[in-house]
Amino acid sequence: MSMRLDKLNLGIIGKPNSGKSTLFNTLLGEYLSPVGDEYGLTKSLYKKEFKHKKYDFIIVDTPGLRRRSKVKEKKEMVRNLEVIRLINSVDAVILLIDSLENITKQDFRLADLVINKYKLLFFIFNKIDIVEDKKKFKSNINKFLKNNYSKHKLINIEFISAKKNISVNNVLEKIITKKKLESIRIQKQKLNKFINYLNKKANYPKINKVEIKPKYIVQTDNKIPKFKVFVNTQKKTPNLFQKYFDNAFREYFKIDGIPIIYEFKNSKNPYVN
Repeated sequence: MSMRLDKLNLGIIGKPNSGKSTLFNTLLGEYLSPVGDEYGLTKSLYKKEFKHKKYDFIIVDTPGLRRRSKVKEKKEMVRNLEVIRLINSVDAVILLIDSLENITKQDFRLADLVINKYKLLFFIFNKIDIVEDKKKFKSNINKFLKNNYSKHKLINIEFISAKKNISVNNVLEKIITKKKLESIRIQKQKLNKFINYLNKKANYPKINKVEIKPKYIVQTDNKIPKFKVFVNTQKKTPNLFQKYFDNAFREYFKIDGIPIIYEFKNSKNPYVN
């Protein structure tokens, strides 16, 4: 089953001055024509459309997120709710980061919000045109995220200049590619091979001296890839094993940059219905 991509909702979030407005203007100016704008179901959601190749993109934004004024503390909660509402209403989220600034805790907090909602997430480093040693900068960012962000396999990284329209096209292409990948359907035979492969490697993390093993896996949905994994423990499957399993799964099937949902089930005999 292929994913319908006739309408792709895109949200852009990020700290003030990361270049959000410039990116909006570049997208709407270069990949046109805009086919109008409208307020969504709630007054705080604002939509603007543009076409890229044969795909219709809809930028979803909240007026609250576009205001330049500093957010006072009492407005912080409202702002966070607006971010969450924005994330809920889109297929993919661009987290825009100023390349001349360091990644902050706030960036990671925003990233976690997106990941927890099972949305496609793109770490987009803007103003790359002003960075002197671009190659070194890109290498350092990739290394930093790999070593410091445990969810790095769930994110996509690109480097752009919204102002000079450098690599913005790459971002749109990657969003389309990853959206298609989300509707992946993995054959039962291949899933079984993966379990056999893992069991042969047999270097599972031990929890209280007990080695937790997967026995069987079945795909239950492909709007977002969703799997039931039957394991040999009667207790709740520990997070350590869940992370290990996710890493191994993504590596084996060469799937990164998209959400995957696992439901770990305890079963003595998974072959019984």
